[in-house]
Amino acid sequence: MSDVEKSILDVLRPEIRSRGDGRVEIRFPVQDRTKIPGGQVQGGIVSSMLDMAMAFAEEGKLSTASLHVDLLRPAKGAYLDVKGWVVQRGRRIIFAEAEMRDDQGRMVARGRQTAVPLA
Repeated sequence: MSDVEKSILDVLRPEIRSRGDGRVEIRFPVQDRTKIPGGQVQGGIVSSMLDMAMAFAEEGKLSTASLHVDLLRPAKGAYLDVKGWVVQRGRRIIFAEAEMRDDQGRMVARGRQTAVPLA
C-alpha cells in the first residue's frame, strides 16, 4: 500500500461492514476535518468515499478512468453509509456504481465509474 493510500484511509477511516460478490458496504464516520464551514462534508471527500466503495467492491483491483458523482443533498450526520457494486466486469473495462446515505437513511449522493481492471 502506498503512502497516499494510507493517508486517504487515515482521513476517511472506512469501516467495512460487508463485502463479497462484487459488493461492499462501508461506514465512514463524519469528522470535523472533512467538513466545510456550512457543516457538511466537502464534495471532494464525498466523491472519494464513493470512489473508494466502488474500488473496494472490486477488491481494489481497478483504476478509475472516469467518475461521475451526483450530490443530492448536504452530506451531514454522525456517519455516512456507502454501498458500492460492480455493474459489469469485462477483461478491459469495469462499470461500477455506489450510493451514499446519511445517518437518517436519506440518499445524499450517488456515483458511477468506468474503470480499468488491474492484473
